[in-house]
Amino acid sequence: MNEREKIGIPVKTDADSKNSAELENSANLEGIAPDIRISEMAAEDIPEVAALERQTFSVPWSENSFRTSLRLPDTLYLTVRQEGRLAGYCGFLQSSDEADVMNVAVAPEFRNRGVGRRMLQELMERGRGRGVLRYTLEVRQSNAAAIHLYEKLGFVFAGIRKNFYEKPTESAVIMWTA
Repeated sequence: MNEREKIGIPVKTDADSKNSAELENSANLEGIAPDIRISEMAAEDIPEVAALERQTFSVPWSENSFRTSLRLPDTLYLTVRQEGRLAGYCGFLQSSDEADVMNVAVAPEFRNRGVGRRMLQELMERGRGRGVLRYTLEVRQSNAAAIHLYEKLGFVFAGIRKNFYEKPTESAVIMWTA
C-alpha cells in the first residue's frame, strides 16, 4: 500500500491514465480547448458563474460572495467561454508571493476536453505576472480526476484537512506547487 492509499486518496490506474491521455488527445483533435476564450471575470459574468457554482458544489458561493471577491485587489478570477457559453471559471487569493486557488469549476458538457487544464495554466501564468511563485489548493479527497489534473500541473500532496468539506462531510487533500 502506498502513501496515497494509506490516507484514502484515489490512485489512478494504468487504465485511468490511458483513458485520460486519450481524452486529452481527442480534445486537441476536436478543437475544444484551442478555441476557447479566457478572460478576467467581470461583474456581468457573476450570474452565470454563480449558477455553475450551484450546479457544481454542495455549498456554493453566492453571487454576492463573487462580487465581493472581485473587488479585492489581491484576487484574480478568470472565465472560460466557447462560442459565448460559459465553460468554466477559476480564481485565486494572493498573499505576497503565494496564491490559494479558491474556485475551480468546469461545466459538465466541457469536462474531459482540456478546458480545466488550459484555464488553470492561464491562471497560473497570469499569477506569475503578478509575482506569484507558489500555489496551494484544497480538493475533495475522493476527487481523483481533479487530483490527477493538479498533479499534471505541478501540484504535490502536502497534507490532509480533516472534515474540511460539508454535504457530504469529507476531508480535503492539501496540495502545493513544488
